[in-house]
Amino acid sequence: MRKISYAFFTSMQLLVAGPVAASVSVAVAEGLQGVIGYSDGKLHGSLAPLYQCVFDRAAINPSFLQVPLKRGLGYLHSGEVSMALPLAQSERRDRIGEFAGELFSTRYVFVSNRPLPPISETSGLKFGVPRSFVGRQFILEKDPLIEEVTQWSQLVAMLHYDRLDAVILPALLVEDLFGPDVVKVFQQTAGTLPVSLYLSRENLESEDMDKIKRAVKSCRTGDLVSELQ
Repeated sequence: MRKISYAFFTSMQLLVAGPVAASVSVAVAEGLQGVIGYSDGKLHGSLAPLYQCVFDRAAINPSFLQVPLKRGLGYLHSGEVSMALPLAQSERRDRIGEFAGELFSTRYVFVSNRPLPPISETSGLKFGVPRSFVGRQFILEKDPLIEEVTQWSQLVAMLHYDRLDAVILPALLVEDLFGPDVVKVFQQTAGTLPVSLYLSRENLESEDMDKIKRAVKSCRTGDLVSELQ
């Protein structure tokens, strides 16, 4: 009788507590500490509230893994992680995973150490981008000179030593990367893209994807979007 009562009591506790949040592995692009990162199992940075909103509304308990951008996309493609963020949408990435819908949009900029003519009308410049970075699509030159790096911070150093003419960055990352020297650099708008998270088709069911997409749509309608744009 005691065993039956205990089992009944435990079941009632679970019903009262509501559904348990699903544990989901999430790759976070490294090198974006002021914008998004994690410590002690929690996201931090200016984008953290938006993504936390998605996790809360989708009843997700995220388990974070911080990796270089290219490796995170590889893990997403192979199903080693269920999600990767923060990621702008592109045709190439749409072949790797499922875009969860626009959570916010962000502006991308060309950053240089000296004033440059309109970059869309200039040829022969040497650009720097992280590997697998979506921003390279804004380079319109037919055969551009592009130096790929692993870390965002490498771009700053290479620009400082005149090893590059310009780098491409999300505008919200410029101040974080350059710090006080941000006043010394020059910026040109490259374009704007929708940003969200990508979902793995390998280890997420369609109903789970739909639930996350609904959460993204719901969180996008909040006040945080206008504050970040």
